[in-house]
Amino acid sequence: MGSSIKHSNFSDEDYEAFSHRLQKNLKTLAKLLDQPGFGVGDASLGAELELSLIDQSGSSKWINQLLIDQARDPQLTLELNRYNLECNLSPLPAAGAPFSKIADEITNKIRGLNQLAANYQARTVAIGILPTLEEKDIGVDAMSDYIRYRVLTESIKAMRGSPFKININGADPLQMTLSNLNAEGANTSFQIHLRINPDQFANCYNAAQMATAPCLAISTNSPLFLGHQLWEETRIPLFKQAVETRNNTEIAIHRTARTGLGSGWIQESALELFQRSVDDFDVLLPEHLDQEQAGSAPELFELKLHHGTIWHWNRAIYDHTCGGHLRIEMRALPSGPSALDMAANAAFLVGLSMALRHQMEDYIKRINFNDVKTSFYRAAELGLDAPILWPDKKGKATHILAHQLIEELLPMARTGLQELAIDTAEIDLMLSVIAQRLEKRITGARWQLQRLHQLEKQMPRPEALKALLRDYLTHSDSGAPVSQWSIQ
Repeated sequence: MGSSIKHSNFSDEDYEAFSHRLQKNLKTLAKLLDQPGFGVGDASLGAELELSLIDQSGSSKWINQLLIDQARDPQLTLELNRYNLECNLSPLPAAGAPFSKIADEITNKIRGLNQLAANYQARTVAIGILPTLEEKDIGVDAMSDYIRYRVLTESIKAMRGSPFKININGADPLQMTLSNLNAEGANTSFQIHLRINPDQFANCYNAAQMATAPCLAISTNSPLFLGHQLWEETRIPLFKQAVETRNNTEIAIHRTARTGLGSGWIQESALELFQRSVDDFDVLLPEHLDQEQAGSAPELFELKLHHGTIWHWNRAIYDHTCGGHLRIEMRALPSGPSALDMAANAAFLVGLSMALRHQMEDYIKRINFNDVKTSFYRAAELGLDAPILWPDKKGKATHILAHQLIEELLPMARTGLQELAIDTAEIDLMLSVIAQRLEKRITGARWQLQRLHQLEKQMPRPEALKALLRDYLTHSDSGAPVSQWSIQ
């Protein structure tokens, strides 16, 4: 959920000073982006993996702080709820075999964490939403003891002025009212960072926005929440509704949500996205520095802090390290099912974004951004059966089912990965994982649902959910991709 802060109480003067620094940061960033050579460098990748913690029965285990204290690993951070934590994986060059290295690091991190968790009769799970969650797991006591999360909660509650309403359709629709935002903590994701040169940023970011729907459709892994069968990727509507800051009037006039794909295509540079963050969204965390820290590039602390409280599924990142550079953070993919599945999902999304960027100047004239958002939500709801709006061979935007579109896009993703100088064997391996899923019409979400329906013939749903999770873990621990998991 972003950077740490030190204070929990803020005055009107703090908000005023923060707003002043925001404007100053924006001007500094504009000057940086105008500098010849700023942020230019070889493409690189990074990733963040969010994990859930469970006990031996499959219920949530609220020990994230204990594990972090034991691990003493600077790559681990607290997530919103006490049964979640995040692993910040090592950045690495895009050239070569980066996705296999990411999969190996995931495997090693999970193995090490499981060894520590065993001391507490617990273990980790890489899954979009734990199917065994109960209402207590999204209650007020579930939140991690972290200043940022407490302040965010109070700021969002004050801004909204009314309880949070969860309303998600599906086979077993869910409606509930909450007094806190801890339902967001039920979600765990696998987020990819792609460093991109500033002059390529606009086209590549627009391409990532467009690529997210088909990539999500083949990657869904969150069909269950509080015992309800909902969307194939329930994380998407749950996150949006759990941190909804808009009041009913703002929703009615379609004011841009803090969680979503944003408000439209960008035309020239990443600066547009940071400017929108400042112009369109109220400040939640007005902590500011008295002066910039020394370094080869300015930190822009306030701008990064504010921008980090806007949870768009694809987000621009300014990083002051390595002389300063830009990244695209791709946040829509779920955690799990296996390390290889996650690496393949990332490869498909990155490769497709790289290839599509060459056509985006034409595509953004042909496709309305609101239609791209609609396709994204349908992909989250229906997975491989979702209708997605996409340009046909004549350039006309038409609807095509996700599974048909993905088959057409796999060669394009290959081309994009080749542009990053990724090894042929690596490309073959990662895209074969996607192709096998496509051939069998299976995803993590569909495997969960098929297995659950079998188990429910033998036992009530609460027991079936725990049995489902045990079977999921057996397969996930094997390292095999979900396309090779048995349903029996």
